[in-house]
Amino acid sequence: MKLFRDSQKQIHRVEAPVVTYLSREEAIGLAHLATESAGLRWAEPIAAGARRDEVDSTVVWTVVTNALHRGQQIRVRIDDTTGNTLDVRRTQGF
Repeated sequence: MKLFRDSQKQIHRVEAPVVTYLSREEAIGLAHLATESAGLRWAEPIAAGARRDEVDSTVVWTVVTNALHRGQQIRVRIDDTTGNTLDVRRTQGF
């Protein structure tokens, strides 16, 4: 049994689950509307997740289209408390 922490082992940050106002489906729906209004193409499959950037910051949803495929992806960031779109941008997938 090891009583002391190994000094060579890195400590990883563990995040607590985030409580959200919007459901995953609502965030995806808002992202779909924002993508269409920006004139960009919505492509399945979708990856969506909510997180905080800092301890006291608001929760932000990030929705990515075309998530499992190569090529163009659309990344939409949505504020969880207001439902406002923070960012819609085109990214290049792996």
